[in-house]
Amino acid sequence: MFLNVFSKQLKIGFRNKQNIFWTLMFPVILGTLFYVAFGSLFKSFVSEPIKTAVVSESSNKELENTIVDFLASIEMKDMKILDIVDPTDDPDKLLKDEKVNGIIYIEENGRLRLKAKSNGNQTTIQESIITAYNQSADLVERVAAEHPERLEEVLKSISSRVDYINAKDMAGENKDPYLSYFYNLIAMTALFASLNSLRIGNNCQANMSSLGARTNASPLRRVMFQLAGFLAAYIVQTFVLCIGLSYLIFILKIKFGGDILMIYGATALAGLLGTALGFMVGNIGNMTVEKRESILVAVTLGSCALSGLMVGDIKAVIAEKAPFINRINPAAVISDSFYSLNIFGTGRRFMECILYMAILSIVFIAAGLIMGRRQSYDSI
Repeated sequence: MFLNVFSKQLKIGFRNKQNIFWTLMFPVILGTLFYVAFGSLFKSFVSEPIKTAVVSESSNKELENTIVDFLASIEMKDMKILDIVDPTDDPDKLLKDEKVNGIIYIEENGRLRLKAKSNGNQTTIQESIITAYNQSADLVERVAAEHPERLEEVLKSISSRVDYINAKDMAGENKDPYLSYFYNLIAMTALFASLNSLRIGNNCQANMSSLGARTNASPLRRVMFQLAGFLAAYIVQTFVLCIGLSYLIFILKIKFGGDILMIYGATALAGLLGTALGFMVGNIGNMTVEKRESILVAVTLGSCALSGLMVGDIKAVIAEKAPFINRINPAAVISDSFYSLNIFGTGRRFMECILYMAILSIVFIAAGLIMGRRQSYDSI
């Protein structure tokens, strides 16, 4: 009986033209428009040294000169990473006027710290350099104090590091600033999957439709009917999502960056989150389908707007002013999973995004099943 319901729901899902349009044609059309609009900008984006001011808080002039020379000498692919700007003027004014991307302070103990205005790719590179330097300095001090006989070996090991920003640190191959629009496009498409799974809960409510009445009168338990419908909806959405993603990657040649299998895996998990969201909303109360759809559209568009689909820099502004919003915003977490995969690879930040999507999906599914089971009727 379960397989019979599953196969029927699968056919219904693939025959739902409105759903196919929103989850396939919409990203294809909008992705193509993004490509046309940003195509020339992608091609003109060229990496260049990051303008950085260096301010010393140390009284040791020799230390200051050594660190400045070191920062100015860091290269990647025969190009200097940092362009050291002399902070003869007020360094804070240079940062405010965007004449530098960040200010590196040399502390009295020889450690470095960064002051930046934004959280973009350039700031990420500066943070990576400072983190690597401070870790190396801590290691040298610790070895000198505890195992001085190994100090020469450690210094050789540190000096052998040619690149502070290498393939492992910056795993992806695309640092284009407009790539976030395509990340958010996939996030919006995944959340629109909720419009398809919405009907599962609605079709199990006897007071909402004749189909709901027949479902409740059938010998198959309501929870099994819902799980069969949910699984079918998820398979349809994942299939359509992957086609849309393939169009962006292989037809438009958009380089998402990172491992291709991980990109598809993150997309499938994002589709699960969207399907689970619709499943939960479909089991809430006795609202009409139109009201439920309005709620999902509002949640999806609002979530994507705050994630940067309409205004690219809004996510960075929210991260600075109210970072909590980015942590609970489904679209922001989905787009951040692609971003972190591109920039950092399958590291901690990527795994945090994956874990969040998985946990939230389970919560939505469980909530939908609990609300669905609580509904009872005096007669059908």
